Amino acid sequence: MPEKKTLNISEMRDLIVNVRRTFRQLAGISDGMLDARGLTASLRAILEFLAEEGPSPVPKMASAKSMTRQSVQALVDRLEGLALVVSLPNPEHKRSVLISLTDNGAATFREILAEEGELLVKICDGWPDGALAKANSTLRDFQTKLAKLGRTEDVAHLENPE
Repeated sequence: MPEKKTLNISEMRDLIVNVRRTFRQLAGISDGMLDARGLTASLRAILEFLAEEGPSPVPKMASAKSMTRQSVQALVDRLEGLALVVSLPNPEHKRSVLISLTDNGAATFREILAEEGELLVKICDGWPDGALAKANSTLRDFQTKLAKLGRTEDVAHLENPE
């Protein structure tokens, strides 16, 4: 009979602390990078959504981000003020316009991705082959087990602290 592994609770707590600390460090770096462009993490999230999904109505974005329509609309209004998005007629709905990236918005988001990519390359420099795959596998397994316990919380609403 195989020996049952014993869980080192202290190591698990260390993992949780390190995930939180890593998130806060990344958020701080990201905030600094975005601030230089007059953006926030929430505004970046809307740009990313539009870059990935294409022109979309505010209710669709709000649903996907687990945010209120009013919160997303406020972000869209700010992005319109920066000339990064534009409202277009929606052929499927007369009152709900489509929000689309402007050429400047698309270029800005590509620049953000390039800057983030350069940073990630620096961060990973010197890591052994397979380290990222192992870390991702472990975190996905952790998330799956949490979901099975029914104790997951959709924290997307925390993306808009403004």
